[in-house]
Amino acid sequence: METTGNKDWMEGELVTLPTKTKLLKKSGLSTYELMTGSRYVCIRKATDDEQGILVKVIGKVPADFIQFVGGHPFMKDDKAELFTGDCYYGYPFPALDEVKEVLRIIRHTPSLLSQFEAASMHINPQSTFWVKDPAKSMFVLKKPQYYDASEDKLNVASRDIVAYRISVVYYSV
Repeated sequence: METTGNKDWMEGELVTLPTKTKLLKKSGLSTYELMTGSRYVCIRKATDDEQGILVKVIGKVPADFIQFVGGHPFMKDDKAELFTGDCYYGYPFPALDEVKEVLRIIRHTPSLLSQFEAASMHINPQSTFWVKDPAKSMFVLKKPQYYDASEDKLNVASRDIVAYRISVVYYSV
């Protein structure tokens, strides 16, 4: 997701974003929305030439917790019981190229690891990470995929896989 405005966050700074949501799907009495908000670590300051990047490490989760909503991987991070039904909120999964860019920046700036630790967001840049790009089987069923950073390889998830979830927000000056 993206945020705009006059932001002057520095690399390594802990940023608290207001919660924003975007409708993903409404199905009967259930509504599914993507959200941003809460605490992120700035891993790249925005300049006139390139967008800044904020990253939130949500934690490690097993493949069984991921479902597909509207063709996108979705995990129920929060829930609101409304008069008209339930609304489920989930942080968006990043694309493979976004995960690779985030990991490249973290590897080249080791001080960022201590900033994530200070924010209680443990991350291992050589681990596995969920991505939004689903794998399709011959029966058009979608399966979650994860990126194995230690092997630089995209894999289809099996039931026993546990990988990091991160949320990436781009911002402009």
